[in-house]
Amino acid sequence: MNMMFSTVGLALVAAIFMMLVPIALLVVLQVWLCRKGRRLGLILPVLSLLFSLLIVVNLAGFQMYAGGGATTVTTYGENGQIVEQHHEEHARSQLTPGAMGAVAMLFLVSNIPTVVFGGIWLHYKNRRDFQDDLKKMKIEDLE
Repeated sequence: MNMMFSTVGLALVAAIFMMLVPIALLVVLQVWLCRKGRRLGLILPVLSLLFSLLIVVNLAGFQMYAGGGATTVTTYGENGQIVEQHHEEHARSQLTPGAMGAVAMLFLVSNIPTVVFGGIWLHYKNRRDFQDDLKKMKIEDLE
């Protein structure tokens, strides 16, 4: 029993490590890009926003067109022969309020990386602007 918990614990630690390493590498990449230039720092936030929009559009499309289908209703008589048979089509092409709520929540959750990358970009942008202002003040003081 103790060995099972240690194995599960080890697997859990490995799984968390495997999830956190790519996230940490993306954050390091964002910091590096922000230090290189203002425009380079916008690459990851824009890619993250586009990816989240792709996910949301896919879910909305799936919600609109899923749930439809066809049903064949067959009624048999006493001797086993088909008495009546008709084909019903079920179509759904509107988003319900519940589906719209799910799409909105997915949009918010999928944009968490966009907010994080944008925050890193804003931090380095403000820092660079502050340093530029200090340089201008020093030049003005020398004159």
